[in-house]
Amino acid sequence: MNDFNRGYARSIPADRADMSVDAGLRKFMLGVYNKVALGLVVSGALAYATSSVPAIRDLMFVVQGGRLAGVTPLYMVVAFAPLVLMLVAGFAMRNPKPQTAGALYWTIVSLIGASLGAVMLRYTGESVAATFFVTATAFGGLSLFGYTTKKDLTGFGSFLMMGVIGLIVASLVSIFL
Repeated sequence: MNDFNRGYARSIPADRADMSVDAGLRKFMLGVYNKVALGLVVSGALAYATSSVPAIRDLMFVVQGGRLAGVTPLYMVVAFAPLVLMLVAGFAMRNPKPQTAGALYWTIVSLIGASLGAVMLRYTGESVAATFFVTATAFGGLSLFGYTTKKDLTGFGSFLMMGVIGLIVASLVSIFL
């Protein structure tokens, strides 16, 4: 956060400055986490609906004997629409309004949730729930670490990027072996 005060000659005592910044950051982060949590609920509900409600499931998937046998063209559109939306928004939306950004967020969350119905059809509910809880725990722990640490962690960026490239190369090699 910067100390730019828009021309006001107001000074905050040093002992209260940290508290006001911390309270503002806490309020902002709480809003972000609430929106992400609600997005996960919406995504999970849509994944459940696309895998369990026969009318919706039959529009998106080919199911034989209760198992996923294939996908329909509608599923392919729903699965790739978030990528297309993010690419188009990255080029078209330079200074989006909060309402536009919110609509884009909820559209992408909904599309990803609908496409995750395939995961619900492929795996058992217990394995999906276990994966969700492990991921949520890791996210919570890393968020807490990032919020409480006073170190600059930007040095990890290049190291982690090389790890991602290594994982992509390893997965491509494993496809052919």
